[in-house]
Amino acid sequence: MRFLFKIRTLFWRWWYTKVHPSSSEYTREQAIDIARKHGLEKEILMAMEHGCTPDEALQEWDIFPYQGTPHKIRF
Repeated sequence: MRFLFKIRTLFWRWWYTKVHPSSSEYTREQAIDIARKHGLEKEILMAMEHGCTPDEALQEWDIFPYQGTPHKIRF
């Protein structure tokens, strides 16, 4: 039983490092530029300082994936 657990653990480590790398679509500088266009530069910087990737920080403020124009609120 322990042998199967070790094989499973090794497989998931391989999967997450080789096959499915956790890379961001945007660099830190690109995320800051996008946030600046939306007026959320401080918020995105704060999220990244607390451990978010640039993609996660943009998702938190609903500007990921980037469309090129700020979102318009419709009532």
